[in-house]
Amino acid sequence: MEPFDASEFVQQLRELRLNVGQPSMRRLQQLGGKVRASNGDEVDALPRSTVSTILRGDKLPRSEFVSSFVTACLVYAGQPPEKVVETTERWLGRWKALYAAGAREGSDGRAAQDDSVTEGSKERSVPRHLPLDVPLLAGRGAELTVADELYRRRPGGGVFLVTGSVGVGKSAFAIRWAHRRIDDFPDGQVYVDLRGSHGPLGSHDALAVLLGSLGVHEGDCPADPLRRVERYRSLIAERRMLVVLDNASDAEQVRPLLATGEHCRTVVTSRNRMSGLVAREAAQRLVLDVLTPEAACTVLSAVVDEEYVVDARAELEELAELCGYLPLVLRLAAVKFVDRPGQGFKNFVRTMRDGSQLLSLALDGDSGNSIRAELEFSYRRLGLDAKRYFRKIGHVDQTGFTLETGAALAGIPVAEADRLTAQLESEHLVAEVGGRWFTMPRVLQAFARAMECQAGEARTLAVA
Repeated sequence: MEPFDASEFVQQLRELRLNVGQPSMRRLQQLGGKVRASNGDEVDALPRSTVSTILRGDKLPRSEFVSSFVTACLVYAGQPPEKVVETTERWLGRWKALYAAGAREGSDGRAAQDDSVTEGSKERSVPRHLPLDVPLLAGRGAELTVADELYRRRPGGGVFLVTGSVGVGKSAFAIRWAHRRIDDFPDGQVYVDLRGSHGPLGSHDALAVLLGSLGVHEGDCPADPLRRVERYRSLIAERRMLVVLDNASDAEQVRPLLATGEHCRTVVTSRNRMSGLVAREAAQRLVLDVLTPEAACTVLSAVVDEEYVVDARAELEELAELCGYLPLVLRLAAVKFVDRPGQGFKNFVRTMRDGSQLLSLALDGDSGNSIRAELEFSYRRLGLDAKRYFRKIGHVDQTGFTLETGAALAGIPVAEADRLTAQLESEHLVAEVGGRWFTMPRVLQAFARAMECQAGEARTLAVA
């Protein structure tokens, strides 16, 4: 294709409308459908005044306008869906070539529109999809400073990976950091929970969510996986955007979703260490550890009124230790107490010494907040050998275990114990504390023992 300038590009848009029968502005608006505004309202993707202004001008429109306009024209002409997708992709390819050559979008990077239309359209086109920032993020000041330093080393593009054990607060940390950096990504912030409500969200479905965030209607998403990735990357390439991929399972799930633009940053949270993402995509990895005892007590005290713990500091510290200093477990335990404070705080802590009580922690009517469900999610990802090994080492002493101890408990060679321990460590189900010495939080030990009892019951039923 021979080079062309922005005015020629707009002329081609006018000719496209003529060639398909010159649909009215109202009809184009109807076919363009709706997009979600920053305030949550649905607005027209192709306002009639905007279409008229752009087609009379000679400045490069925004890529979102090109996509919606071309799609609307082709649908009006009765083109089959696959042809609509293919042709729209070609138009976006032309747009990208022009943009890269320096034909920017009108003055100040905006579409060729009058000022009142431009500002309104610009506001509507910017997604602000971050979840609500957590009101309390105790004990993470140092980690936030580290995250800011990593960002300064590589501003704009790149991958930032937040990893750690179940319940350590990865999502809350990533969302807090993302809110702190909103001004660095003026073209928007998009968010996808990759866990999904019915299991891990496949890359294909996750791309549909991301494309929807960028203004692509569900029916316009390419069916072919490769073209879906290409469409996503083309739309986001020239923007300054932050993409948050929460609760990722592994690197394979994440790779097609990474924002490849030089001014885009992807934040990934996962229980998996994702060493492959670090090696191949040069992801900057930050591992969140459990809270300090002091910070854990702060989390508890933020929920439990001071009157209940004024003379129970020792019990408060014990509860923090029982919860493994994990923010999720701490919050669930605190809420369980305040739901029935009449039992007394000291008595409540005594009941929590029973591991089964820790595992039963959950919020009424909120299936997404159950420590057992969180642990089962990680457990299901393990292979059969790793599951069996995990169950066996749940019986080790609270102080920790060595590879030799693990091998003896599981009845396997030390080399095999080393391999399986590495798998558990990759999922943050055990942690090396130095000198080939490994530990498990008390709540994980309780879960491992519960799984061992469950497996034993299954074996008994099979024999019977």
